Amino acid sequence: MEIEQAMRGSSDVRLRAKYDAAVYIVRRAYALYPFEELAFSFNGGKDSTVLLHLLRAGYYLHRASSGGDVDDDSTVLQTVKNCPMRTIYFEDPDAFPEIDCFTYETASTYGLPLESIRTGYKSGLEALLKEKPTKAILLGTRNGDPNAVGQQEFSPSSPDWPPFMRVNPILDWSYSDVWSFLLTCKVQYCSLYDQGYTSIGSVHNTVPNQLLRDGPGGSYRPAYTLSDGSLERAGRAKKTGKRDGSANGTKNNGNETKQ
Repeated sequence: MEIEQAMRGSSDVRLRAKYDAAVYIVRRAYALYPFEELAFSFNGGKDSTVLLHLLRAGYYLHRASSGGDVDDDSTVLQTVKNCPMRTIYFEDPDAFPEIDCFTYETASTYGLPLESIRTGYKSGLEALLKEKPTKAILLGTRNGDPNAVGQQEFSPSSPDWPPFMRVNPILDWSYSDVWSFLLTCKVQYCSLYDQGYTSIGSVHNTVPNQLLRDGPGGSYRPAYTLSDGSLERAGRAKKTGKRDGSANGTKNNGNETKQ
């Protein structure tokens, strides 16, 4: 499995430790809940792209530990290479076309059974859980996200929300960790990140990060060249005097998370 091989071959001890800890959380979720009662919230952003490949690696190792990859049948091997977890995408009419395109193309590439939801996040979740029992949802939440305060790797949803367990495998990952992983594993990510975008919301509140611009009128460097991860939201404009919480990030209990 290419993600596992890439990480085992990395000389970055810190990144390998982050990877091992995150995959442990993923495999713990696989052990605690029936696979058909798990869901993955994917939004096409960098954090959820990291999570996708952690889910794939965790699923591969989970199946391998139970003998699931010893069959020479190509269908079995393909299933282990991918991760056929129920995947939910909350579409936003104001999303960047590149985000939509990347999300759907990625779902096709990795065999994700994608379900697009075009209603509000809370009502969408209610319908989702009513349609099919879902005990836990894996999320790309990181510390520093507006909704991450007080959360742990396994955190129940808030009392006024539909009941499910929020699973946060990359909660303690930094901006640098995210990009180190994506570049080490050589996986595809949304093309906007190569155009100076470091945190992507909607088309109305997101511009390239000026810290990545090569002089007035110059081109923008890729997101992974941003040296100070605390400034990843510098390209998130404000439509009003308040922080815009309606962007196309993965919203957990009504709050946005960085992409």
